[in-house]
Amino acid sequence: MRRALLLLLAPLALAQVLPVGGGRYLYSDGTLQELLQSPEGYRLRYLREGRLYREDRIGRGPEGLLLLGVGLPEGYFPFAPPLFLYPARLDLGAAWGGRALFRGQRVALSARVEGLAGVRVKAGAFNAYRVRAAYTTEKGGTDLKELYLVPGLGVVAYRAGESWVELLRFTPP
Repeated sequence: MRRALLLLLAPLALAQVLPVGGGRYLYSDGTLQELLQSPEGYRLRYLREGRLYREDRIGRGPEGLLLLGVGLPEGYFPFAPPLFLYPARLDLGAAWGGRALFRGQRVALSARVEGLAGVRVKAGAFNAYRVRAAYTTEKGGTDLKELYLVPGLGVVAYRAGESWVELLRFTPP
C-alpha cells in the first residue's frame, strides 16, 4: 500500500513547489496571501483586513526557491546570502537549510520532509508532504512550524504550537 502511494505521489515530487502562475490564498487565521510572479521569481504578499503587512521576495533557481528578503512596514530587509527555502524536488527524508545575516543578526532555517499525509482542509482534501521547519535567530528567537505542502499549490495547512491554520480557498490568477 505504501509503495503504491509513493508511486502515485512521485510525479508530485517532480512538480514545482509553488504554482507557476501564482494565485491568492485565504487562510483560516484571516491572512490573505497573494503570490505574484516577478523577474527574480515571486513576491508573496501578506494582507490582513486589506492591509499589506509583509512581502517575501522569493528567487527561483535550478536548485529550488530562495528567500531573498522580506518587506515590512519599516522597509525591505535582504538575507545575505539568500536562505534556501524549498528544493526543486521534494523527497521523503529530504533535509535542507541555511544561515544568513538578516537585520543585523545571524539567522538559520532548517527543514525536513517527515512524511506524506492526507490532509482535509476547507479548501479540499490533499495528499501533502509534511515538512517540519525551524527558523532561529542568534538572539534566541525560534519559530517552529509543521507545514503541509502540496507541490504545484503550496502550503495548504500548518501547525505552529497549538495553532492550526488551514487554507480556506485558493484562487488562480
